[in-house]
Amino acid sequence: MRQRTSKTRRHRHHVKVLKSEVMSPRIAWFNFLDFLRSLTKFAFIIGLLLAAAYGIRAAIEHTFHRNPDFQLKAINLNTNDVLDEAALVELLEIDLAANIFDFDVDALEAKLLEQPAISSARVERNLPGTLDFRIKTRTPAAWIACPEEDFPAARNTGSLLVDQEGFTYRCPPGQTEVSQELPILMLSKDGDHPIRPGKPLEHPQYRETLRLLKSVVSECPDELPMVDSISQANAWSLKLITRGGTVATFGLGDHARQLEYLARALEHARRKGYEIGTINLIPKRNVPITVSSEAAPPRAIPVDLEALEALEETPARSNQADDLRTLLNRN
Repeated sequence: MRQRTSKTRRHRHHVKVLKSEVMSPRIAWFNFLDFLRSLTKFAFIIGLLLAAAYGIRAAIEHTFHRNPDFQLKAINLNTNDVLDEAALVELLEIDLAANIFDFDVDALEAKLLEQPAISSARVERNLPGTLDFRIKTRTPAAWIACPEEDFPAARNTGSLLVDQEGFTYRCPPGQTEVSQELPILMLSKDGDHPIRPGKPLEHPQYRETLRLLKSVVSECPDELPMVDSISQANAWSLKLITRGGTVATFGLGDHARQLEYLARALEHARRKGYEIGTINLIPKRNVPITVSSEAAPPRAIPVDLEALEALEETPARSNQADDLRTLLNRN
């Protein structure tokens, strides 16, 4: 027989609650009225916000856009060789009677950058009535010519220029005169690398001719105006033509030595009163030279420039030096 203990058993009672919603026409009507009240409040708030926005806009319009104090009174443009104030107004179609807040400065900057001769542009409003324009133009490094692609070898307004970053653009009127001393880089037609104004130049001959041009600038910058044109004659040599008509053949490298030889040869010709027709600067000794002559065709003369200068510096000139000078001066 089981004995009763002091422990009591606790029974868990599970209460099940039945929830139900009662709907009646009266209850539905009150729910609809609550929805209308909420919607009215929301519409009222939206109306207040729209009214405030309209009021702010009207105030801005009256304070700035319709204020005669902010009418355009002046245009400041930094000095440059591409645009002046008149050309700027015509290019950007600026209304001189407009309010300065009517202009979209970002759009004005974008339109200026569409000009290939301009590398950067910045437009700012300067209260109360001034527009400030700051533009930076490209610095030309050389003329580009490719007659096969209708880019003639000329130094005129509209001819093709290339800047120091290899960007090509048509020469504006303001850069025509200052670019007259720049050489012309003669390029041949390359179907894989066409020349397009307003685009970077990727022509393989441009890289080779530019290398020689940079050597001229670094080694003898004062002689840059004497260079008329540079072209690539073949796969292993370049051709430089001076303003005096001398045709100098360069290799694809060793330009510093070759430019030194050319300067010494031209100086010797100037002192002795003759003109060099052609000179091949690739050999390090016995440089082939032809002498220009109107009476007879030029003849090739191998000349050791170092030996020639050494002989000329000797006080007692030898017969060999006299014979060499006679040969060089012969018509």
